Amino acid sequence: MSSATAPTVTAVTPPVLDLLLPHGQLLASRVHPQADAIRREHDAWFRQALAGLQLPGSERLFGPCEGVSLMCRVLPDADPERLVGICVAASALFLLDDVADDEAVERARADDYLAVLRDAAPSTSSAPLLLLARTLTRARQGVAPRIWARFVSGFSEVIAAGAGKSGTATRIDGYDAYLAARRADSAIDLVGVAIEHGLGLDLDLTVRQVAREVADAGAAGGLPTWEEFHNACFRHTILVNDLLSFRKEFFGGEPMNAVTVLCEQEGLPLQQAVDAVCIRIARAEADFLSSARALRELGTPELDAYLTAWELMLSGNLVWSLGCPRYHGADARPWPSGVPKRMELHRDRTVFS
Repeated sequence: MSSATAPTVTAVTPPVLDLLLPHGQLLASRVHPQADAIRREHDAWFRQALAGLQLPGSERLFGPCEGVSLMCRVLPDADPERLVGICVAASALFLLDDVADDEAVERARADDYLAVLRDAAPSTSSAPLLLLARTLTRARQGVAPRIWARFVSGFSEVIAAGAGKSGTATRIDGYDAYLAARRADSAIDLVGVAIEHGLGLDLDLTVRQVAREVADAGAAGGLPTWEEFHNACFRHTILVNDLLSFRKEFFGGEPMNAVTVLCEQEGLPLQQAVDAVCIRIARAEADFLSSARALRELGTPELDAYLTAWELMLSGNLVWSLGCPRYHGADARPWPSGVPKRMELHRDRTVFS
């Protein structure tokens, strides 16, 4: 493992970093037309669910940049009632991830969390555990059994990854190892689950049908580019989040960030590490568009809707990340249009220009 010096950022001389973000090739981000009503229902549910629970940080559930604001951009075409349940699950996942970062006691309860995820009653009075049990009851409403099974599987991976967070960064040996670790704890697979549920799709059936048609036509290899497509979605999403959350994570002492890994593991100066992440985002976007084009040629309406939803996810995640108080401080505001060319890092805020 490299012993290169970590990036240096000070409050006295906040760096101004150039950004080379791709822009203009993905579909423009949209917000669900009933986003305000979805937020009201989400907030009302959580106020009731939190009754009697002393849960530090729970006020973030009602903030401007949590599960509702993200998922209403990820799924602007979803059924609104289904989207409420998706937003509840996303908000709880954000909060539980914060708990795993902050509280070793909760990380040690991974087995309890996994048991609740598989329908067991909470075995302790842990407030996060009790909230998870209540959240799962709401999130499961109207979800097809096969979709729920995939949700449980994906959420289980996140919980297991969270249980090992305390030692993960010290075991990372290079950028590729970092991406592998983030693949487990990023919850990216749950986005596909949310898309299928929110839009009422049956991708298992669709993919099987398309694979049969491809095989019948004599093409080798079954369904092309499916894994490559989802890998591009993952890389784009995680690198956008890493780049735009870097200020928060650096000053918070959180080493699991691609910029930090490139500085510490590959010895890159901070600007070069930022450049490298921007180049990788552009590459992931190009790979996404190439894979999506190949899959669209198969001509399946449900598959086309799924691909479009992922494209809106990528553009929506970028817009969300640029204006997120979680990343940029309490006074953060949505970026007006396009992408910024620079970001200036302060302990309490990010300044874009």
